[in-house]
Amino acid sequence: MELYKIVNQLTESEFNELYVSFTDNKADKSASFLKFIRKNPDNPEKEFLTEYDISPSAFYVLKSRLNQKVEEFLMLRLGDKNLDIIGRVYKANEKVFENSRQISLGALNRLEKELLRLDFPHGLMIIYKLLQNLNNFDTDTYNYYNSQYKKQVAYTLTVDNANDLLMQFFRYFDNFFLSRKEEDFQAILRVMEKLENVNNLYDSHRLYIYKSIVHLYGIIFLDITDEPRCELESADVIFEKVFNILNIYEDEPVYHHIHLLFDFLRYEHSVRQKNDKAQMFFEVLEYKIEELLLGYHMNAQTSLFLYSIIRHHVKNHTEKLLQSDVENYLSNIPVEVYRPTFYINYHLFLAKVSFINGDYAKSNKLLFGLRNTLSFRKYTYADLEVKFLLAIGYIISKENELADQLMKSIQRQLRNEDDSFYPNCRVLHKILTVASGNRTSTRKKNLQTLIPQWNSLNTGRYKMLESIDMEKVFLSILEEEDN
Repeated sequence: MELYKIVNQLTESEFNELYVSFTDNKADKSASFLKFIRKNPDNPEKEFLTEYDISPSAFYVLKSRLNQKVEEFLMLRLGDKNLDIIGRVYKANEKVFENSRQISLGALNRLEKELLRLDFPHGLMIIYKLLQNLNNFDTDTYNYYNSQYKKQVAYTLTVDNANDLLMQFFRYFDNFFLSRKEEDFQAILRVMEKLENVNNLYDSHRLYIYKSIVHLYGIIFLDITDEPRCELESADVIFEKVFNILNIYEDEPVYHHIHLLFDFLRYEHSVRQKNDKAQMFFEVLEYKIEELLLGYHMNAQTSLFLYSIIRHHVKNHTEKLLQSDVENYLSNIPVEVYRPTFYINYHLFLAKVSFINGDYAKSNKLLFGLRNTLSFRKYTYADLEVKFLLAIGYIISKENELADQLMKSIQRQLRNEDDSFYPNCRVLHKILTVASGNRTSTRKKNLQTLIPQWNSLNTGRYKMLESIDMEKVFLSILEEEDN
């Protein structure tokens, strides 16, 4: 457990609760060290050891105990209103020894009804096995519960399989988002087909939720609206069914936490449908931005909302407000390199915000740092987008040598791609070549010809640098030079 990072990421109220638990138990040195971590999460030990006369071995014990207490504190935070019923499931093995057979049967039958309502197969396996054992001498009842147990085992394996397919989907989705390779797209379609087949095995709202996540991402972000290998409902129909399930089973822990994921998907769909409610959905998501970005959400790629934030503010001409939001809280969101797509989206978002607000030096610095932190070798599409934005920033900043190096790299990269790939990038490369070249009488005319070509080609799978107005960027450069 990364103790220092975790302590630093606790909310103020959570930190205070943890701190008070130490002071109440007279663990003053542990409480003090906790404050040192909060104050300086990168290197608290040196400062702490300087102030307190404590041996290395004693400090090791203190740190170990602190680590243990923080783990216990985090474990207790996992509680929710369903913990009681789930706890009773795992205590059932013990309770049948403490009560008469009839009392145990009554309690287990009631628990079975609750678990069926929640569609909780792992718990039902335990309950059916106990009911089977309690009816050991009643052959018919014993066989009935044995059959129910086997059904739950099979169903549990099916749910686990659906979960695995969902995880596979987002691995392929992330790879496709960064590379735009056909093999990743075909892998996505295969996962959608498999999940459709799994969903058809049972009439299960849980399986439908898994399928819905995959289908909505396919419809909204990949434009998959007609796929012969699986039955695709319209997004509107899916949303109606999903929110009905979430409302009926609102006390189901997983559903409670993924409600925000479907709010995000509903917003993205409403934008594409030009629905009047899009603004209302946006405000809800913007208020919960950290929860949306940092929450688990079944590994769904929620960082795509960052680009929607830019699109929203550009459309409403509130770029300065966006810059203020970034400086005040969006730039402080902890993002790990563990998931490259999220990491790239986040830093590209920050760079684009600086770029559209005219802070090209900051944008260039962010993009340069990104390219030196991650290897883009496998991610052709993302590599090109980052290079192009950085090259444009260098041209505007009059750093012509750096721009020229990037443009040569882009040219080599495009040479290795099929001519039908990245037609927009080939035109954009010409635009940069003209813009960075020597002043000529035809330069402005060439740009006025090429920029509309870029706008018409910058659609579909290889669309990039959305919300960057090329005409505004490059023609304004020429106007500055003329003046």
